Amino acid sequence: MDDKKLTVLLTRAKEDIQKDRVIFEKEGFKVVSLPLIDEEALEFEPPEGKFDFVIFQSQKAVKYFLSRCALSGKEKILAVGEKTKEMVERYGYTVWAVPAEYYGEELIKLLEGHSGRVLIPRSNIGREEVIKKLRQMGFEVFPLDVYQIKMVDYPAQELEEKLKASNFLVFASPSAVKSFFANLQKLNNKPSLKDKKIICIGKTTKEQWEKLFNAECEVPKKPSMYEVLNTIKRLASFLQ
Repeated sequence: MDDKKLTVLLTRAKEDIQKDRVIFEKEGFKVVSLPLIDEEALEFEPPEGKFDFVIFQSQKAVKYFLSRCALSGKEKILAVGEKTKEMVERYGYTVWAVPAEYYGEELIKLLEGHSGRVLIPRSNIGREEVIKKLRQMGFEVFPLDVYQIKMVDYPAQELEEKLKASNFLVFASPSAVKSFFANLQKLNNKPSLKDKKIICIGKTTKEQWEKLFNAECEVPKKPSMYEVLNTIKRLASFLQ
């Protein structure tokens, strides 16, 4: 593999890229780091009272909430994805259920036939679909912003150089797609992306990409960086 040509641009938060880059470099890819989002903890106070369910939709939600607050241990915890489940267990809690697919609709299926109070620790730009649906089902839902996501601005020259050097662009969240789009709008001469392979980690990220860029992207079988790697390896075989 010619790593001078086959280069992967990663766009998650800086600390995530540091972990992810090892996966790609082990397979011989060159990694270009372009953190398009940044995260920081928010001050928060958990709602009073007992909860029947707690929903964690990301590892970050687990970290920012459980590093500051303790659960009673009686709540039924739902975790979206195996990595999120592992993070919950790292704090000493048992996960009640993990949806078969890593999407909000699957959470709804798991809670059909149940009722009660639901706590959802999340980011400041968390999606509202699950909250609305659960309320329609009769649940008392308490979304709690425990961290915020901010877009990162780049000088035009740096952005252009990193794009020019990359064969594959990887997006792991709708926020990263929005940030990328916002950065591109500042360029006088917007670079063509036709020669780039775009990989979006999951359905919601794909929807955001198609909405802003009116173009298709590749989506791995499952929303994980290992599956992103497998997708890139498959695409790379056609470039060699």
